[in-house]
Amino acid sequence: MPDRVLLDASGVRVSKLGYDVKTATEGQLLFNSRWSAMKRLLFGQFDIAVPGAGDFPANHTVLYGKSFTYRPLVFSIVHGFNNSVGLSGGIPRHHIGTAAYFAFYNPSPPIRYVVNVRNDRFTVEINSSFSENGVWTRARVYYAIWDHGLG
Repeated sequence: MPDRVLLDASGVRVSKLGYDVKTATEGQLLFNSRWSAMKRLLFGQFDIAVPGAGDFPANHTVLYGKSFTYRPLVFSIVHGFNNSVGLSGGIPRHHIGTAAYFAFYNPSPPIRYVVNVRNDRFTVEINSSFSENGVWTRARVYYAIWDHGLG
């Protein structure tokens, strides 16, 4: 019976039934840890101004540099920033997804921000200022965009 599982310095490989994993071609493998299901597309951060109550929303767009037939996977963290003290002690809001994601919070005054994932870009929109451990003057958004290549 051929060996079907191999764990070595290059990773893990599993062959299809009837094939020896040490001599199997890529097409004869069920799994190879060197295969990537997701490719790193973009990592970064940006600051977005938080408008005063009653002002027009602030928007920021990140372009992927290409268009997909599906929406890539976007991880984002939105964190309040105070010009006088830096990142506030508030809790960062995490978002993971491939579709539009709406986040609503109700401190005083209320805030709403939207993280919207598209085929060629994602946008962040913030509609009002608010206070949480000090006044937020802007939001800092950290993001990672992955091309999952599945659709």
